[in-house]
Amino acid sequence: MAKSKDSIRFLDFIYLTFGSWLLGYCVAAFTAPNNIVPVGLTGIATILYGIKQVPIGLTILIGNIFLVAMQIKMVGKKTAWKTIYVTVVSSIATDIMMGVYHFASISPYLAFLDSIESHFVVSPLTNDLFLATLYGGISSGVAMGLIFKTGGTTGGTDIITQIIHFAYKLPIAHVSLCLNIAVLSACAFFKGMHLAMYSILFVYISSKVIDMVLEGVSSFRTVFIFTSEPDVIGWAIIEDLRRGATVLEGTGVYSGKKTNILMTAIKRGELPLLRTIVYEFDPKAFLIVADARQVLGQGFAKLEDEIRFDTSEVEQRKLEIKDKN
Repeated sequence: MAKSKDSIRFLDFIYLTFGSWLLGYCVAAFTAPNNIVPVGLTGIATILYGIKQVPIGLTILIGNIFLVAMQIKMVGKKTAWKTIYVTVVSSIATDIMMGVYHFASISPYLAFLDSIESHFVVSPLTNDLFLATLYGGISSGVAMGLIFKTGGTTGGTDIITQIIHFAYKLPIAHVSLCLNIAVLSACAFFKGMHLAMYSILFVYISSKVIDMVLEGVSSFRTVFIFTSEPDVIGWAIIEDLRRGATVLEGTGVYSGKKTNILMTAIKRGELPLLRTIVYEFDPKAFLIVADARQVLGQGFAKLEDEIRFDTSEVEQRKLEIKDKN
């Protein structure tokens, strides 16, 4: 059954809202009070806050308004609404949280709350740089992973990367790397190498958590079995593990002989039984076991649960492509 646009948009709205507020919380509770500099526009805003006490959220908001305008003009406005929503909500959330943690006034957005700010002020969660880096990286990764899962972005250097790629056809990965190096170099210059190294660790942890949110924890295994008994082992996998298997044909480079390769996807806990099955029918078999981030299809997670568009649009897209050809 095709997923409706309304159900998709509602779930996206939840992800975007929660992710945006979690980003603001991460900045106020972990990175800003400990002078940890994330990459991107947030990192630039954190450096400016440390130098001139410019509100981080306000800097992010103004910078992204300019960048989103450029994105719409040069690239298009297909997903711009998500970027705008994340930018506005996360910027407001950041400065409100900064007020709550008593690092800055929240007056740039909600002046009337200044009079009762004292009722909301709480102490920083930690002043330990390692703990702030660890938990800040985790919370930032979860937040950005949820936002990316909807097809949105956090703006900032993501937009700059997209614009440069569109204008000059430069590889996105290379552009992103250069921009991140520039921000971290500024961190090292203004805050010292000690904090810059913690910032690099923060970025690494955050990127790994983003991958986990987008692709899931690796609880599956892809197994390649080089065997002379592919049919027997294949049916044993079907009957004992209730998993499918595919026979591939290959040729040994050294021997020049034809060989059969049995490929299957299983859950991590099913690996011991699979090894037993293979050994029972072919003790000389050769196995390669690899992590599988996601396995989608019959017997595993449903493919339709991972898509970000209405499946009823697929047929319309096919017709449009057919008409062009």
